Amino acid sequence: MKIRAKIAKGEAVRFISHLDFAGTLEKAVRRAKLPMALSGGFTPRLKINFASALALGFTSEAEYADFELQDRILVAKFIRRLNQQLPKGIEILEARQVADNSPALMAQVVAASYRVVGSVSVPDETLVFSWDEFLEQDNIIITKTTKRRQKQIDIRPWILKTRLYPRGEKSSWDLLVTSGQKGNLRPEELLQAFFAFAGLDGEIKHIHRTGLYIERFGHLVSPLARLRVPEEVRESE
Repeated sequence: MKIRAKIAKGEAVRFISHLDFAGTLEKAVRRAKLPMALSGGFTPRLKINFASALALGFTSEAEYADFELQDRILVAKFIRRLNQQLPKGIEILEARQVADNSPALMAQVVAASYRVVGSVSVPDETLVFSWDEFLEQDNIIITKTTKRRQKQIDIRPWILKTRLYPRGEKSSWDLLVTSGQKGNLRPEELLQAFFAFAGLDGEIKHIHRTGLYIERFGHLVSPLARLRVPEEVRESE
């Protein structure tokens, strides 16, 4: 049996690493005495697979993980028992059973959404004009640094949708960006590129992940979405 869960990571745990976040979940699962499946080998591990690692300092209402169990359990009971063992700041928000042979979440995620709060010391009209001008570019080149080298990347195709709420030192952005194996744009990279383009002394105060998305029949949907095959797809088969 495989259960897919949507998990919140709040203020109280925003500065723990993804590795520690995963470890905290594993310990809670063991304390909850859930009938988890184990991996093989000399050091068996609980079969918990995450969709996407969250950067240190971010909060989230949309972390996802698949939990593989060796025995069946009611999803509501799974949620209740696990939440009873989780520390403040981590909570299972919802969950459902998925097919045992469903692909790994990490391989399915194609996009992520964020709410970014920042401080910009320019009039709101100037901020809006600069943001629109920034997005009107055909190419937005940034330099990504890997362990081996620096690489220039055009991130414009990875910016899927944005909305700016100009409020001076409490301005915020809703961002939908590419995430996953085909491209991964971090929200701070996008905002830093904008500040540099506009010549602004901006500051990112907080980043909150609001969603992760997989693609089904040409649409972005939640990993927990229950999907029906569209009529036009069935007719073409």
